[in-house]
Amino acid sequence: MIVRTVLAATWAGLLSFAAFGFSGLSASSQELSKEPPKELPKYETAGFRDARFGMTEQDVRAVVSKTLGVKPADITAGTNTIEGTSVLTVKVASLDPGPGPARVAYIFGHSSKKLIQVNVVWGEDAAQGVDTMLAAGTRLQRYFAEFAWKKDAARAGIPVGDNTVVLFAGDDDKKGSVRLIIDGVKYQMQRQGNQPATSPEPKGPPKLILNYISDRENPDIARIEKGKF
Repeated sequence: MIVRTVLAATWAGLLSFAAFGFSGLSASSQELSKEPPKELPKYETAGFRDARFGMTEQDVRAVVSKTLGVKPADITAGTNTIEGTSVLTVKVASLDPGPGPARVAYIFGHSSKKLIQVNVVWGEDAAQGVDTMLAAGTRLQRYFAEFAWKKDAARAGIPVGDNTVVLFAGDDDKKGSVRLIIDGVKYQMQRQGNQPATSPEPKGPPKLILNYISDRENPDIARIEKGKF
């Protein structure tokens, strides 16, 4: 599924997982930096590893077999009938820095038939501890924070659900975006006025989700033309 780039909520305050056994992440749910230091390299969202946006399915199959070390038979094809996109999916035994197996989904546009988004998900096949998943998420958050992003377009620690937090969200100077999300966690939000708000217990194991998006404003998906109905 194509990731929408509008964040559902932005809370003012301090987000912390320390109360639940993890102290590696404590981030303000505001802009990471309004004026990134000029020496930071700019990040350009161009794809995931050697799979670059604009590639065909055949191109992606070739590079995925090489970079992820999988056999062609390990790459499965599918479709999203709602969005009119096609998807190539690969499961790998491990993908650093995430713990355990990972699923990588390569999404191809409805009209262009070219690569428009890549989703990486950890935690679907083998349940991992919250601490382990948060540690991996923190490493990725810090990695992306070391780049310069579009002004006022990089944020961290944004709750978007009872047990879902955007660990990092950044828009590059072109059309691309990166979203790093953790789901299935219990967190505490220190709001203004020092009043804490604690999320409920998660109903399932934690998952770490990383999205690379080629066009955050106009994704290449099926749409009904205005005036048809």
